[in-house]
Amino acid sequence: MIPVNVVLLLWVWIGRIVFGVGGWFIVIFLFSVVPMVLLAMVVTTVLAFTQEGRPRAVTTVQAWAQLVTWLMLLLFGAFCPDGGDAPDSEGAMLTQVFGFSQRLLDLSYNLAIGFAVAAFASYLVLFFTLVFARRTAPAPA
Repeated sequence: MIPVNVVLLLWVWIGRIVFGVGGWFIVIFLFSVVPMVLLAMVVTTVLAFTQEGRPRAVTTVQAWAQLVTWLMLLLFGAFCPDGGDAPDSEGAMLTQVFGFSQRLLDLSYNLAIGFAVAAFASYLVLFFTLVFARRTAPAPA
């Protein structure tokens, strides 16, 4: 979990650079999205590593929720547009590949929002399955 979490955190933050898209979102994400995603990943990683039982393993539902979360973060990082403070400085992976058009830029924003919502939903599934899978300690006698 830890290496994939780190790579995807970096991808969400600056992955757009791979497609030649970079702008103010790199700075903005550093102080908004990156801390939230980092905290979320740390919480679920700690919950997963502290589950009872040997060997340490997540359930099937937890594994699928983790995989879907990772996939949605990967897609969010790829499709998230970025822009600068200069006119016509907005761009996205789609506009870099297919040429700039406002429709592709709008599609990129919509896809990025959809992937972010899906990542959040799958994260909630992961979080709650990890929390509710924990056994409560017996009361002291």
